Amino acid sequence: MIVATRQEDQTRKRFERKLKPYLEAGIQRALPVRRSTGKKTVTLGEMVAIPAHDITHVFNNEAMLAISHAIEDLAAEVREGELLATFQKMENFQYQRKRYAGLSRDLDAVRVWASGRPPARAGKIDFVPIFRKELERYWVVLFASPHAHAVLVCRQANEAQRFGDKIFTGFYSFNPFLVESIRRHFNLISCGLDGLVAGWEREFQMPSISLRDIQRLLDAPAEARAA
Repeated sequence: MIVATRQEDQTRKRFERKLKPYLEAGIQRALPVRRSTGKKTVTLGEMVAIPAHDITHVFNNEAMLAISHAIEDLAAEVREGELLATFQKMENFQYQRKRYAGLSRDLDAVRVWASGRPPARAGKIDFVPIFRKELERYWVVLFASPHAHAVLVCRQANEAQRFGDKIFTGFYSFNPFLVESIRRHFNLISCGLDGLVAGWEREFQMPSISLRDIQRLLDAPAEARAA
């Protein structure tokens, strides 16, 4: 990011403390995406245990969930602000229902996007139906408050239906200007301005990854992860 703020550095340190327990508990795999100068093709770097912020990576579902949970824990620590999360389908949210119901008691707003019928009882959560198929491919977790900003933006890169087999391309950031821009996009889309979906896909376009590179991530043994 060209513009950096003091808040970004403070939030990053708080986030890293929240992320550490999740990295110790599972097998997270992430590969940084490298764009070739003047070419449309991309290549993948060496596997990393902790993906860097503001750099596009290919994530397995465990790496993506670890970052998601660290942002949620950051929101729980701050105890004010707005948390926005897209779960693709409502069945994915059911596993996090209790967690998000608790967050909704402490935060100013918790908004969950997903296709399907929302649960009858889930605290003070606002449910937003996904009405455009394109948005079902995204997994976004965003937290915005006066004291901290964080966002994870991922797009599913393969066609897997089972959540454990899904691979995502995306990035995370603590830049408050970027976070507020993404929050504004989703809040306007939730008002029915579906013309903004095309703009969203254009502005946050993710690189296309080959099936071979996706398989490389799936097949890599845990010990192959680099520090």
